[in-house]
Amino acid sequence: MMQVLTYILSRAVPDVRVSYAVVTDSVRRRGYFILVDPDHIGYWARFKRRYPYCAHVAQVRGARVDVACPEFSTKKELLDWLADILDLSQGERRLLYICEKT
Repeated sequence: MMQVLTYILSRAVPDVRVSYAVVTDSVRRRGYFILVDPDHIGYWARFKRRYPYCAHVAQVRGARVDVACPEFSTKKELLDWLADILDLSQGERRLLYICEKT
């Protein structure tokens, strides 16, 4: 259910339009990232300005950070990072994990 992820990312950066967001995998790099439409690169640039520590946290956790959205080796690592950066409540985390089937 990408509606939950879309809602969470819309709320995280309210001044950027998010039509949809979906966890996707990068076949070439074997990593998971969140694709945001309509402006993937613009959204993540604004996200990084709003949460300036997010790239450092991702790097410490082993993610590839030289891309718009950090890429993690597993979907769970990606969602854990997002939930921690956004300080999601336990209920929001559970709903996100259930909807994304991690």
